[in-house]
Amino acid sequence: MRMLVFLTFACFSVSCHRPISHGPIIDNYKAAACIPVSANRKARGPHTREWETPVTLSDGSKVMVIGHQMPGGRITAHYVTTGRELEAANAGDYVYPRDVHFSGQTNFLFVKASGLAGGMIHETWLFEYDLLGKRLIERRRVADSALPTECPEFP
Repeated sequence: MRMLVFLTFACFSVSCHRPISHGPIIDNYKAAACIPVSANRKARGPHTREWETPVTLSDGSKVMVIGHQMPGGRITAHYVTTGRELEAANAGDYVYPRDVHFSGQTNFLFVKASGLAGGMIHETWLFEYDLLGKRLIERRRVADSALPTECPEFP
């Protein structure tokens, strides 16, 4: 009985977040520029993508985009002038950041996170974060096939 309840809950949870294949968040992610993987890797492992990259917003302010692809992985925005650090993307569980893009025209940061949600089901999520407005605009589950190849590890 408990297993039936768990399976029903799991099926309901997955169906509530069907991946999209089209939409503005996907188009905007594709149009934004890659934020390169950091050359100054910490000792996290040979296949861990890491970011510690400054971007300049349209108002001239600087934001350091920081994150890594591993358990607890998330992307944060560190505002250089104020020292404030805000979470831009955190998919949780075993869904880690894999790719980061930035649009200088809109000041939006896009994060692709992918992995086994709950250690069981492969999921890919896109986050759209307004760096100037300091807020999450949208978070959507997306189909892998709808996205371009990830940015290269080394420029």
